[in-house]
Amino acid sequence: MFKNGFNIESALWRVLGFVGDLAILNLLFILTSLPVFTIGASVTALSSVQFRMIEKRSGRVAGDYFRAFRENFKASTVLWLVYLVFLAICVLNFLAVYNTNPENRNVIMVVLGIALFFVTMVEMYSLAMQARFVNSLKDTVVKAFLVGLSGLPYTIVMVLVIIAAVGVSVRTYTAMLFAFPIWLVLGFSLIGYLCNLMYLRVFHKVTAKQDLPEKTIFDAPERENYRSGDRRRSLKRREKEAKMAERKKK
Repeated sequence: MFKNGFNIESALWRVLGFVGDLAILNLLFILTSLPVFTIGASVTALSSVQFRMIEKRSGRVAGDYFRAFRENFKASTVLWLVYLVFLAICVLNFLAVYNTNPENRNVIMVVLGIALFFVTMVEMYSLAMQARFVNSLKDTVVKAFLVGLSGLPYTIVMVLVIIAAVGVSVRTYTAMLFAFPIWLVLGFSLIGYLCNLMYLRVFHKVTAKQDLPEKTIFDAPERENYRSGDRRRSLKRREKEAKMAERKKK
């Protein structure tokens, strides 16, 4: 038993290696998210590396993270900033309804809550798909909505997990003191890992369906084997092939 503890193939070493990778990813996520406007790219980079971890294809954690962060920076930042605009609109509407206290306030609050849920769902899936698939921004957003709906139970669980984790952490001053070191060391990457497990389940579930529209995310090549230039050329080639196929049908 003692000898097995020093065997790098043992379960103990695999667990320690996994926790170590999560700690590294957590630190990188925090550092790259400090400017706030880069959070979208940080989430995408985190998902990209953790998808590889889940599928047992991980390499250098830090190197893979920075590569994904750099390659997805522009698109993910646009998605994140647009989400912040919609989030600000929802919050302002919540405050306006709360302060004015109209007769149908409860109905309006419910409608705003549903709108906020779906906007958040689209943002979450857009960033995950940006890490996984090659699509234009418009296609990513549209397909994120469709995929999020198809995996709605998983979507609800992910949102509840995030809300619960944040809610428990800020519930009291004592809870904040205990939660802060956890978030600092493992919190973000651990929550991300749980969510990415569910993202992959949704992706695999929808991939198996045969009744999807022609242009779904699964027509797009996965990002893993493409460099920046290769992805752009592949995307253009696929768009061209799709247009030719449409012409033939007509």
